[in-house]
Amino acid sequence: MDNFIPLEQKTWKPFVVEDLFNIKIGKPVIGNTVDKNSGKYPYVTRKETNNGIDGFIDYDEEYLNKEFPVITIGAETAKPFVQNFPFFTGVKVNIMSPKKKLSRYTLLFIAQVLEKQKSNYSYAFAMISSRLRKVKIQLPVNELGEPDFEYMEAYIKNIFAEKLQSYIDKKFADNYNQREG
Repeated sequence: MDNFIPLEQKTWKPFVVEDLFNIKIGKPVIGNTVDKNSGKYPYVTRKETNNGIDGFIDYDEEYLNKEFPVITIGAETAKPFVQNFPFFTGVKVNIMSPKKKLSRYTLLFIAQVLEKQKSNYSYAFAMISSRLRKVKIQLPVNELGEPDFEYMEAYIKNIFAEKLQSYIDKKFADNYNQREG
């Protein structure tokens, strides 16, 4: 990211989550009543791993979350993930839909900012939607003092590109060393 302003040199400003996102909870799909091994759509839960996915299910499509990309956050875990496909979920998962169209890369940046809030919540003090709406998050801003969504997207895309290039370099080196060895 040679031509990038480093994160620590950007101007940051607090924003209230509800000013940037519409928040709803999932529709009541009860996980222990569905087969999670053979369905078509991800079943997103409050898990802290695998992007919150606890299997793949088929269910009444009236319950399917068709809006994406969005950020999901488990109430008790407060773990944010970006969902980039239609999915099912339950009532203990918050779904954050951006009020302005944002890319999954921008949402990945914001999810990492939200991750910093995680330690403030627990099973006893869950990140329910009414609390989540009031959360303040620090975001980099542009010259107008608005969230710099373009910077956030470019920052994450650059990280992806660096990781991909590192992987390609390693694979090339491994293949070369196998042939030479």
